[in-house]
Amino acid sequence: MRPAWRPGHSVITSDLYPQRLTIGSSFDLTNVIDASCTDTVKAVREQTEGRGADAVILAVGGNGLIRTAMDAVRPGGRVLLFAQTARGDATIDPAAICVDEKTLLGSYSASVELQEDSVRLVMNREIQLERLISHRFPLSSSVEALHLAAHPQPDSMKIVIQPGSTWRRSPA
Repeated sequence: MRPAWRPGHSVITSDLYPQRLTIGSSFDLTNVIDASCTDTVKAVREQTEGRGADAVILAVGGNGLIRTAMDAVRPGGRVLLFAQTARGDATIDPAAICVDEKTLLGSYSASVELQEDSVRLVMNREIQLERLISHRFPLSSSVEALHLAAHPQPDSMKIVIQPGSTWRRSPA
């Protein structure tokens, strides 16, 4: 299986939960920052010779890390809020956008231009996405499954409701 990124690119992952960092390492994402005990922005800057990341993908449901993501990206860099569904206020530094020319983008799904590549990666099993499924629920437990998906836990990644399923946690 080939890595999920293109040659010549360096990927840094960060999470509060070691369980999720372990899952990332199974995808060859081994350059990790444990945000539960490390200053993520400082660590990113140390790894990029003080410059900051070229791009940051923030894939969390809350608004509290938007400023951190903006601080971790270099001048002229981009921050993508992926599937950001929480409404409410967020703290940002307007000078980061104007003076530092950082770009803040939002997306709920992949663009049409990327659909073909996405289908190829999934259908050819170039990335083993099944490993992201942490819990499977039978249809009769769909309320419990939706509750877990809405309130993620350290050991939850992707939640699947599968008619005919009788088990709740995917094997490790």
